[in-house]
Amino acid sequence: MTVAMIFGPDVLAGGGPTSSGVANGPDGMRLQVRTNIKYGADVIKICATGGVLSLNDDVDSPQLTQEEMNAVVDQAHTMGRRVAAHAHGAEGARRAVRAGVDSIEHGSFLDDDVLTQMREKGTYFVPTLLAGNSLIPLFGKGILDERQERKAKLAVRRIEETFRSALAKGVKIGFGTDAGVFKHGRNSEEFALLVRYGMRPSDALKAATSGNAELLGISDTSGTLEPGKVADIIAVPGDPTSDINQMQKVLFVMKAGVIYRNDHSVGAEPSLRTGSQ
Repeated sequence: MTVAMIFGPDVLAGGGPTSSGVANGPDGMRLQVRTNIKYGADVIKICATGGVLSLNDDVDSPQLTQEEMNAVVDQAHTMGRRVAAHAHGAEGARRAVRAGVDSIEHGSFLDDDVLTQMREKGTYFVPTLLAGNSLIPLFGKGILDERQERKAKLAVRRIEETFRSALAKGVKIGFGTDAGVFKHGRNSEEFALLVRYGMRPSDALKAATSGNAELLGISDTSGTLEPGKVADIIAVPGDPTSDINQMQKVLFVMKAGVIYRNDHSVGAEPSLRTGSQ
């Protein structure tokens, strides 16, 4: 199977202002948004705060001014694209929510004020619990830089409290994993972590289906099993509303009506689940 990939010219050339992803000032941010969309971007993502695995910034350090974030969101929304914000610390996330981003990714240290604003504005929280959880086996082994390990331990300790607070406040939850921090293919483990930290199994399933479809602006064609929508279906051997770990045992995959995997054995009864429950 041949897969076509679209990259900006500077990415393939290995340098230049576009591939760096760095801009300064509202006009510079608008230019980056326009350039990325020109070369095929479906979603715009910004770094509202520092990162856990970066070396020289703190997770609670805002990376962009309010005016810069406002410009990104306005330009992206004007061009029909959603905006996700990487944000661990509360102040950077607060600016992003105020600017109108569609989702906050990670959100380890969000406070009650930010979570309340997210609920009021309908901003999605994508906690990527698996990203932090996957780092725990690396602690104390000299694999991570000491600056990375220090921040990672703080984030892992805090994210459960933050996530439970978001659930209690009724913040919309999206399903994401930050795959790449860990080995690809483990994404389904996120379901178990969402449930462990307080989400009902049925709501975790909805987050990954109808919730994500709404977040990405594709709920008219995807996210639930309804006439006229794309036939994207998986099956698992048990009932994930009773045992969410069944989501790690996918035996049937249909994409747009085409079957790509069918491990159904005689005597087994697959369980079809969608976000329409």
